Amino acid sequence: MDVAENGWDALVIGSGMSGLTAAGYLAVSGKRVLVLESYDVIGGNTHVFRRAGKWEFDVGVHYLGDCLPGGKLPMLLNGLGQAGRVEFLPMDSDGFDTITFPDLTVRVPRGWDGYRRNLIDAFPDEARKITRIVRVFERIGRQVDLSATPSSLTEIARFAARCGRYAPWAMVPLARLFDVHRLSPKLRAVLSVHCGAYGSPPSRTPVVLHAAFLQYFLSSGGWYPRGGGQVLSARLAQAIVAHGGEIRTRAEVDHILIENGRTAGVRLAGGQTLRAPVVVSTADIKRTYLDLVGEEHLRARTLRRIRAYRMSMPFFNVYLGVDIDLADRMPNTNYFACPTGEDVGALIRDLGENAGGYDRQERARQAHRRLPAFITVTTTKDPHSTRYAPRGGSVIEAMSMVPADPEFWGLDPADDGAYGDRETYREMKQLATDAMVARVAETFPGIEDHIRWVEAATPMTQTRYTRVSDGTPYGIECSVGQFGPFRPRPRTEIPGLFIAGVSTAWGPGVTGAALSGLHAAGTVLGRDIAAEVFSGSVLGDPARIPADPPGEFDTLATVKSLATRTRRTSTGKAPVR
Repeated sequence: MDVAENGWDALVIGSGMSGLTAAGYLAVSGKRVLVLESYDVIGGNTHVFRRAGKWEFDVGVHYLGDCLPGGKLPMLLNGLGQAGRVEFLPMDSDGFDTITFPDLTVRVPRGWDGYRRNLIDAFPDEARKITRIVRVFERIGRQVDLSATPSSLTEIARFAARCGRYAPWAMVPLARLFDVHRLSPKLRAVLSVHCGAYGSPPSRTPVVLHAAFLQYFLSSGGWYPRGGGQVLSARLAQAIVAHGGEIRTRAEVDHILIENGRTAGVRLAGGQTLRAPVVVSTADIKRTYLDLVGEEHLRARTLRRIRAYRMSMPFFNVYLGVDIDLADRMPNTNYFACPTGEDVGALIRDLGENAGGYDRQERARQAHRRLPAFITVTTTKDPHSTRYAPRGGSVIEAMSMVPADPEFWGLDPADDGAYGDRETYREMKQLATDAMVARVAETFPGIEDHIRWVEAATPMTQTRYTRVSDGTPYGIECSVGQFGPFRPRPRTEIPGLFIAGVSTAWGPGVTGAALSGLHAAGTVLGRDIAAEVFSGSVLGDPARIPADPPGEFDTLATVKSLATRTRRTSTGKAPVR
């Protein structure tokens, strides 16, 4: 039997942005903290993976907003003593996003005025409607403080007061705003295309969420971290270890220990017990409560609430390595490639829950013809790294919201979880891959002849790697009834147990996850640590953090060197995605 390990002040489950941020701020505040990660690379959806010794792909960091000095993410890093150690590269200010239809192209530039102007240029007959709609978004979006607005009823009241006469729109579904202004179907499609950035359809998305998203990007444009998403987890991990914390990989938690009504530590899948008075879980919220804590420790109303949570829509991702340099052929932009003008939420319902009239082959044909794709080219956003692709090559990711329904993927809902070898699954995965490649080829004609690597990930892949519900990276859906004051806060009903992550009040995305970790640390410490950090306080000691070695900073090697691998469970082969 494994001997219990004692001596920790806090255990953090999960090493995504929320877990690493929480652990970082606990460590720099003098707490002895241990991060437990079930996978063999830390970073969650910010990690990168390499293939064939040639290609490096970013799993989940596609672009960021609010990255000027004084922005939330730079300030979070600054507070840990990592000021200036992540370089944020700007995307094209005239169009960091480009929305394309077969007969229309709309660029999304930096600034509200440019956004409004480009929409009116594309839809001159609806100029007045656009002016009114964008005024609602801008007035509400400018009042949102990503850290404070969702975190308390007091801040929500202040936010409403700042919004003035536009406040009643804040918690109205986006589709209702469009209905009231009688927008054309194509304009609705253009205005709602960014719903894929948070996995909630316009029929359930509150206006305040969409307005906050637009403000997040329009205020300073789009940015990408030099070196890829893994640089964020590398800098956070450096701060944790430099201040006495520890990170362990292949350390899967299978139970949170509850003794005498309060948290006492965790038990790992291998049987080892780690004891601490504080546990911060950044695991999937349903898994945290229903599996790791256990129903017997929860109030009946908590169980009802957790079971009733609707999860965000999941994604299908395709990673391509090509042997041409696309930076010579495109601006520094992302593409939303839309083959039709459909509302994406209605499309997903049509392919999923409402597809009783389609057999599997017809579903596949419909998906190939109608699924839009978000297309991003890492090598154009960050031309400095030599690790993404061979010289003269590029790496591309194409992704789309898809149904979570296992039957859509050729699986039985009662399956035991072994899916990779199922012929029906592989067939549907290939058909979905073909659909994403078709969107890429429509965006970059002739690219099919230059593809040298193809790899795809389904919602089942997301669940396999991150153990999330319904295969979504975005946690519970940011719908009207699950947003702001209706989302969980860090403190739970069990003393000593805290939560963070994309299902909490700060929502999905890199910055939202990091903010949840910051607030979780503050709740554990009993301090308004967010106010300290955003006023410019530096809690970490920069002198403790080692300088980077000469040459290009290898983020993947760095995070592996900072973590201790606790056990071996893999065969050494690349797992089925």
